[in-house]
Amino acid sequence: MFTSPLKRWLRPLALVAGLLLGVCVEATADGADQDRERFQQAYAELRTGVGPRYQALRQQLDDYPLAMYLDYEVLKQQLHDLSPDRARSFLAQTEGSPLHNRFLADYLEHKGHDRRWRDFLAVVDSSPRDTRLQCYYYRALRDTGELEQAWAGAERLWNVGSSQDDACDPLFDRWIKRTGGPGDGLVWSRALKAFDQRSPHLIRYVKRFASPTLRPLLDELLSVYRRPDRLVTDAHPGNLYHAQLMTVGIRRLARVNPEKGRQALINASSVQPFTDLEREAMEVMIARHSLFAQSAAPEPWLIETLARLADDELTGIYLRKQIEEGHWQALLEGLDWLSDEERRRDVWRYWNARAHEALGDADTAKASYARLAVERSYHGFLAAEKLNREYALNRVAVESTVTVNDPGFVRVRELMALDRMLEARQEWHAMLRRMDREQQLALAQRAMELNWPFFAIDAANTAKAWDHVDLRFPQAYATVFASAAAEQGVESAELMAIARRESAMYPEAQSRVGARGLMQVMPATARAVARKAGLSWRHSALYDADYNVAIGSRYYRSLLDRFDGHRPKALAGYNAGPNRVERWAQKAIATDQWIDSIPFKETREYVRAVLAYTVIYRHQVGGEGAVLSPGEWTLSHQGKQQ
Repeated sequence: MFTSPLKRWLRPLALVAGLLLGVCVEATADGADQDRERFQQAYAELRTGVGPRYQALRQQLDDYPLAMYLDYEVLKQQLHDLSPDRARSFLAQTEGSPLHNRFLADYLEHKGHDRRWRDFLAVVDSSPRDTRLQCYYYRALRDTGELEQAWAGAERLWNVGSSQDDACDPLFDRWIKRTGGPGDGLVWSRALKAFDQRSPHLIRYVKRFASPTLRPLLDELLSVYRRPDRLVTDAHPGNLYHAQLMTVGIRRLARVNPEKGRQALINASSVQPFTDLEREAMEVMIARHSLFAQSAAPEPWLIETLARLADDELTGIYLRKQIEEGHWQALLEGLDWLSDEERRRDVWRYWNARAHEALGDADTAKASYARLAVERSYHGFLAAEKLNREYALNRVAVESTVTVNDPGFVRVRELMALDRMLEARQEWHAMLRRMDREQQLALAQRAMELNWPFFAIDAANTAKAWDHVDLRFPQAYATVFASAAAEQGVESAELMAIARRESAMYPEAQSRVGARGLMQVMPATARAVARKAGLSWRHSALYDADYNVAIGSRYYRSLLDRFDGHRPKALAGYNAGPNRVERWAQKAIATDQWIDSIPFKETREYVRAVLAYTVIYRHQVGGEGAVLSPGEWTLSHQGKQQ
């Protein structure tokens, strides 16, 4: 009933790969199939150990591109006795492959755990990125006599605002015994970090290292953590420590009552020697929460502070509020607070024109729309509609003649043939990182030739080949989407646009929260949709293109029905949940205002992207249609409860 996405999209690889690599296909196709079969057999044999049958198979695979994957599995089981020379040899062999870093981490973790410090240091000459491995690295330096570096590393690792990895405990113990441990400056620094990271238990822990002079101040820090509002009438004498205490305390107070935070800052400013950075940190927090809270600082103070700080993020929050309320003059004034780079973004160019239009300055608005209408973007498309112009799709034909000869590509080909897509994707990304733009673009073309749309998108985006529209928006799974669209009475381009934004057309995508497949459907949602539609259900089916699109399109159809066909609200519901959309859509305003004032950045950008992608997919096949239909321009109701 439902077919594998790989079977649908992978052409016979032996022919294409042979042509690409310049070898005789007839002579190699059978050999490639045999090698793949041997590889799979050898991999299966490893479940019972490295026995004679495995050895016999492995000897026949010396020239097979994925032999290193077998060697990795074998070496991973031999880490206890593995010599540094053998480890370095394998690291050199796997340079450029994801196996390199994977094996290095395995080796270092094992040698660190076993306290084989000389073996550990034999394969690294600088601190690893992983915190646990950093702990092992400085312990290794300590035990091999590099005490100065070891204690410097211990100090840096200790001075964090949360509990550190257990692997650091022996390092800290030795550091404290040999050097006396952290002084008051370091204790205070960590206590302030713990305060900001909301870890009062850590403040109590570091107090044991403080001098009698510092301990009362740490008690005061804990007291402020529990009751930050007491800072409004604070009478501490002015000094460096009290200024820092009040800085973190007022920032915490501003989260719950920005006006009290402002009062505390005013009262303390005449006493405490705040630095410019400390004062700005407090003002930013007060202003940020004043933009949302009922207990906001007075509007004149907020406007003056936003204009003075010129913080793009804070200004953006303020501007979205003006967009929602239709305060056009305030919007124009606020746009001047943005940095030059931020002001050049399409969203603010559009709202500059829109504000002038609303205020009756038609000539300025028309000129601004005209400059924006040349952009291929959601706001560029809206500007084109304002002027009744065609959309600027700005397509560039693919003309790269660069030939990429990289062993990583051969590994990707083999991994795809073996349906090991996750490892293939890791190899693909590693390959892209070591290539220049022309090579990346050549890889995008190669991926399209092999019907690997997800890899084409990755490569084109990595190359920043923004105008190579056909590479960035491939007609992937077109028949699957067309069938589901016809069944659900929606436009195929809409479903493709959702999948392009959700998964970049990668059928085995899985988000951190568990959404799966092309249209990133949550299992709970899929189960409910499947039950209602009378479809079979299993978690793994969400990685099947046909099944995933069948479920995702039904869910999208239900959202369209709930919101009377209003696509922006349905798309917002697809991303953030329909109940949130009900809360956000409480008054009748223009839909462009509503979209750009959605509180969640992810949802705001999602809706804009899918609407723009729909235009692109629609026009690729000669279709027509506006970004927003006439009936979608006004947000006139909340939708129907279901």
